[in-house]
Amino acid sequence: MDPQEKNDNPNKFGKVIDALHSKQKLASLRTYQGDMAEFIKEKNQSTISIALKEKERKEEREEKEELAPEQKRVTASGNDFKMNLTSLALSLLLLAGGAVASLYIFQFIGKEPPVEVILDTEIIPYNNSIILANLTNKNIGEEFTKLALSNGVSIIKVSDTSGLVLQKSQDFLDFLEISLPGTLERTLKNEYAIGIISQNNQKAYFLVLAVNDFGRAFSGMLEWEKTMEKDLTFFNVEIKPASNTNVTTSTTTSTTTKVILFPTPLVKDVFNWKDLIIKNKDTRALVNQKNQAQIAYTFLDKNTILITNNLTAIGDMSTAYASRSFAR
Repeated sequence: MDPQEKNDNPNKFGKVIDALHSKQKLASLRTYQGDMAEFIKEKNQSTISIALKEKERKEEREEKEELAPEQKRVTASGNDFKMNLTSLALSLLLLAGGAVASLYIFQFIGKEPPVEVILDTEIIPYNNSIILANLTNKNIGEEFTKLALSNGVSIIKVSDTSGLVLQKSQDFLDFLEISLPGTLERTLKNEYAIGIISQNNQKAYFLVLAVNDFGRAFSGMLEWEKTMEKDLTFFNVEIKPASNTNVTTSTTTSTTTKVILFPTPLVKDVFNWKDLIIKNKDTRALVNQKNQAQIAYTFLDKNTILITNNLTAIGDMSTAYASRSFAR
């Protein structure tokens, strides 16, 4: 449009002005300050109220922080009380124990010492102990028969011609020149006992050996049965006139009379090894048809072997061994 026409038409320009001043206003430009102001206006809150609420939250946090140490102190105080109570109980217990111990010691010192009863047991219990010196393997049986014994079990300590007491089982067996089966010899212990048991004017010899292993010992004893009677011949030595011995007696007429004592039996007994039960003890015995034994053995326990020449001695020695109450 030509400017001249614009100036010539004032009505058209006025319409433009009216349009710019219409009631509908343009939206203002958005800024942070504007948004905050709008938020405060919508929530009906002011900057002062926000500051107050922030202050309240700060005070609440401070109160919680002040209460926390107090609660910790209360908890610690409770734990300390429990520990003090436990310490007190332990102290009282120790004091009571000390008082009881002191009372016991006082009474123990005040009493006279008890009388000690000495029981002789060694490998087996016994009543008497006898030492036989200067023995040989030839005269040991005869020396045994000369002993005057009282009832009970008598242990005999054997000393050889050099005066040395035979302390170990192997020393005694070597003295008798006995060679044991290897199985038995390997399980043999040092402890042993040789002696006599006397009951009701009857006596029997015995030998007690200690072993380490029952199985090996039993096997070795079965093997030893072949020569046991011969090895322990002193068990059957008795002082008596020999068979068919000439005995000379003096009379007023100075005559000599021939007397035969203990004649030789017409039939010789046959002895065999046999299993027997003697006083509930499993026993192996070399017996005749009448069950009369020349030698027998049993295990008093799994580590102790009893060898004897009398079956009655099996029962008597078993009872003595079980009671363990024989005194000197």
